[in-house]
Amino acid sequence: MHDSVVLDSSIIAAIFFPEKISMKAIEVAEGNDCSTVDLAYAEVANVAWKRAIQPEISMEDVRTALTESQAFIRETCRVIPAHDLVAEAFEMARSCRVTVYDALFLAAASRCGFPLVTADSRLYSAARKNFSIRLIR
Repeated sequence: MHDSVVLDSSIIAAIFFPEKISMKAIEVAEGNDCSTVDLAYAEVANVAWKRAIQPEISMEDVRTALTESQAFIRETCRVIPAHDLVAEAFEMARSCRVTVYDALFLAAASRCGFPLVTADSRLYSAARKNFSIRLIR
């Protein structure tokens, strides 16, 4: 039986765009039922854009990773609409002093009753006292 987690964009991006934590991110995704916020579509696409402007990465590889990441969000994750979370996220952002973008993922995790999994150490530090959050390094 799998546990349930909310993945933020940093974890989803790490699954498809290789970095130091990629294997850990893949293990989290494979070992849990995953949810995320629809904002992840745009945030992961932004990671693809950042990789696309790096000369050492082929455009074909970036496009493949982007396509696969978007399919993962759509087909594997329960996707929660950001507009359903804005009021909660605003209050969380204000109290934790994080961006509303980050707080949307906190709000999703809080609403679902699942821990948020992130690679964002700043978000983790700001939220760990009041929210169930796991940092992947």
